[in-house]
Amino acid sequence: MRKSILAISLLMFGWQVAVQAAIPRDVKLEIDRRLIPAYRTGNLETVVFSGALIANQVGGALVDEIDAYLSDQSIEPLGAILARSRFSLLTQSKKVESQATVKELLLTVPYFQKQVQEVIAGELRPAIMKEGAEPPETLQGLKDALWTIHIYKNDLNNLDRTASLAALTVQTVLNSGKVRPVDREKLSYDFVASREQIIEENENRLNFETALRMLRVRLANKILEESDALDQKLLAAFALDQDFKIINDFVEQQRRGLFRSIQTPDLDFIQDTVVLAKQNHPRVFQDADLLFTGIHWWTRGRFGKGVAANGLLKGTHVKRNPAAGFPLHMPRDIPKATDPFAIDGSEPSPYVARRHEHTWSWENGGISLRYHAEVEIVAESDYFY
Repeated sequence: MRKSILAISLLMFGWQVAVQAAIPRDVKLEIDRRLIPAYRTGNLETVVFSGALIANQVGGALVDEIDAYLSDQSIEPLGAILARSRFSLLTQSKKVESQATVKELLLTVPYFQKQVQEVIAGELRPAIMKEGAEPPETLQGLKDALWTIHIYKNDLNNLDRTASLAALTVQTVLNSGKVRPVDREKLSYDFVASREQIIEENENRLNFETALRMLRVRLANKILEESDALDQKLLAAFALDQDFKIINDFVEQQRRGLFRSIQTPDLDFIQDTVVLAKQNHPRVFQDADLLFTGIHWWTRGRFGKGVAANGLLKGTHVKRNPAAGFPLHMPRDIPKATDPFAIDGSEPSPYVARRHEHTWSWENGGISLRYHAEVEIVAESDYFY
């Protein structure tokens, strides 16, 4: 029995060694020394440079072996990380030095196609938008539902921009006349038609969002008039203010000819409700505005990430366009710090307290520069690995 187990173990070990050995040594070194560290530290420019370099060197079954090796490191397939990194930079209006080649597109186009098809099939749709879902009955429940819809909006907008860029990139390569017929067929996915379906899904999302905001206006007004709980009254006042502003902006867009397929909200009703509520509860609205505006900016400062220096900076383009300095990349789920003085001590506070720690709180005390023929940046961190 022991001999059998030993034989199986040796067979499995031999198979793993064979798989890794099949990856050329220079490609393996590129993956270990540049691609993986860049991926883990969020250095998208290096991910694109290194990933494109690898994609243009390998093909066929070797790509599957590289994907298996990356999977062992808890990393997505090469095509996925290369696609997302390249088009994340393009959607941020950042210049990408290396142009996409046919070999790279053969890896990345299926990734985008899968994303679009998941949206079309409704697989990424939030639970609140699915058939049979009951609307929340509390302010907190409505807040959470609107947050998930907001995230879905960002996903759809990003996918729409990415589809446009992917269509342009693919068409440029196809027009070059250097694509084999068999590869041309693989790159023939119609991103333009897919965009129409993404836009249609975004309109569906807007219908749900508008309905939830109208529901929240009625509930918030009722709470202001009937509840004695200060926390609920503050939430209600802030909700009324926000929903009025957002719905008013939406109606203005409709007046300019946008989103005509969506039913126009009753703006007069909302405006009358908010004006009367502010007259009856002026102090609550004032305190709610100060409280939640402060929480908003504190959250941006703590968890928001720019586009440069691993999130610490916002990029040189802000000098030319100050308005571009406002957007930040925010996490989908805001981390909730635990009380370090709690008696039960069930969980420690999150390791990353502020976004500059993503760059500077490294176990080796910072960044080490080594001057040889070129500058090598060395960084290590338990947080990234």
